[in-house]
Parts: sequence; structure tokens; C-alpha cells
Amino acid sequence: MDISLQLWSIKEEAEKDFAGALALVEKAGYRGVEFAGYYGNTPERVKEMLAACGLKAVSSHVGIDRLQNNWDGEIQYLKTLGFKLIVCPWVSCASKEEVLQNAAILESCAQKAAQDGITVGYHNHAHEFVQFDGRYALDILLEKAPTVQFQPDVYWIAHAGVDPVRYLKPVAEAGRICAIHAKEIAKTGTANVYVGRGRIDFKAIAALCPPARYPYIVEQEEFSSDHFDGIRQSCEGLRKVLE
Repeated sequence: MDISLQLWSIKEEAEKDFAGALALVEKAGYRGVEFAGYYGNTPERVKEMLAACGLKAVSSHVGIDRLQNNWDGEIQYLKTLGFKLIVCPWVSCASKEEVLQNAAILESCAQKAAQDGITVGYHNHAHEFVQFDGRYALDILLEKAPTVQFQPDVYWIAHAGVDPVRYLKPVAEAGRICAIHAKEIAKTGTANVYVGRGRIDFKAIAALCPPARYPYIVEQEEFSSDHFDGIRQSCEGLRKVLE
């Protein structure tokens, strides 16, 4: 089972020594990474770093402004590093009109990307579960951007007070999911704990989205130990609950 890490989890270490951080990610048990920036490195240099530690690139988080204004630069990384998924990690949903505007932008990017065989996805937080006319902003966004795939962050779905399994079932059945963000929420409260120590039903999620077909990407934002020990524990925890 190939489990990847969202590199935002160790952003402080990556800023100091990107190559060294990638090597430690591999030692923690991961086989792939999802980028959250490249820390000033060229696509060619990042490719060398990945090859040196045996990691593969699975996707990259890119803000909506960069998708609009730095498309060629972002696509150069995808083509050089050999991955096909680019994910917008956040848009504002302050009003229904704003949701519709952002959906139009993402759909335009997704249609452009599809010409090169690239998938554009959207990664949720909790604020997309605000309702307009009795519907979640996230549902409106996905409806109005039909070419955009969904990268569910199950922690944030639960944080919003929504059952992740129940929410994901119709989305998975519609073929709209591109990858799973495996982030764990505490059994009580909303702390981000290590995978396997909280209340997310990852086995049920895996039944909807089998790990053999969908990338599973750990993101860890809160730590009760050293960062690299923390990501190791989440990798091991996810592997246990999915095997």
C-alpha cells in the first residue's frame, strides 16, 4: 500500500532543508508526496531529490490565484515530475455568488488541464459546509464545476459536524473523488490526532474508495511528538486500519 504525505505537514523542516526533509519522509514509511510549494527549487532539482530517496510525486496543492496567473509554471512541475493531479486547497465561500465565481474559475482551469490529461481537484476545509438555499457551498461548487474532482479531507468534514462516510458515499458513486486526505480527528473534540487514534471510520471510507485505486495522503497539522515521529505514527496507523 502506497501512502503519501502532504508536505505542508512538515513545512518548517522543508523550508530549512527540502532534500533532507524528503529523505526523512521516506524513512517514516511514505512512498509518495503531495507538494505545497517547492521552496525555490527548479522542477529538475526536485526530480533529483525525489529520485535520491525513492519517493514519487502524486499531486500538488496550488492556490486559485496561481492556477489563474502562473499556470505554465505549475504545469512545468507536473510534466517534469510526472504526476497528473493538481489540487486547489481553498477558496472563500462567504456568499453564494462567491462560490459560483470560484466554481467558474476552477472549471475553466480544469477544462484547460484536461487537454493535457491533467486533473484539477478541490480540497475542502470546514467552511464549505455553510449552507445557501439549503445546500452546502461545497455541493454547489462541485455541481457548477463538473470537470473538477474532489479531494476530501475527512478531518474537516467531521470538524464541520458532518459524517464523512455518509457525505462521501454519493460523491464516490458519482465518480468525483480523485484522492483521500487521511487526517484524523479526536474521539472527542476537534484536535488533529494521529491516524487510528480518533473517530474517522477509515475502513468504511476504504470500502468506498479502495486504496488500490485512490491515493491516500496523510496530512498532520497537530503533533504530540517530534514532527517526523508524528508523521511516522500516522503512516503506521493508516496502514493498520486499511490492511
